[in-house]
Amino acid sequence: MPVSKRINTLIAVLSLTFGLTAMSAQASDSVSAETKIRDVESRQHAFSQIAKQQKQIDRALGKSSPDWQQLEILSADLLANSASLQYLFVPGSQSGSKAKSKVWDNNIKFKGALAKMDNSFVSMDTAIQQQDKGMAKNALKQANSTCRNCHRQYRSR
Repeated sequence: MPVSKRINTLIAVLSLTFGLTAMSAQASDSVSAETKIRDVESRQHAFSQIAKQQKQIDRALGKSSPDWQQLEILSADLLANSASLQYLFVPGSQSGSKAKSKVWDNNIKFKGALAKMDNSFVSMDTAIQQQDKGMAKNALKQANSTCRNCHRQYRSR
């Protein structure tokens, strides 16, 4: 094969390779953009569910004779939503978020606040399992306090 044909073939192969690489990178960018949007939507949904479940649990604990079976179900769902938050604040998923930039700038401190909230919900769940109304109310109160403090520090209005 003459040198000029080899060079033309090499140029064509390189062009094809670079073109495919660029297309692959664009596809990767669109997937990661979709993933980032999904992360924001997932954590907003989890927070909405947590707020709703906290209110339901608070009302149920306010009754003179709580429905412990219902409380166990609500608590288990709340725990699942709370635990999911540890994995939903992915770097790069700030766009469209209500979270302040320091969520990502000081992630260890923020993750600690999430863990504190989660631990309060675990304590509440334990109390519900033991049908200890007072302990469950105190743990829920502690979780609510953690939520308020976290919103003040890390949520944009």
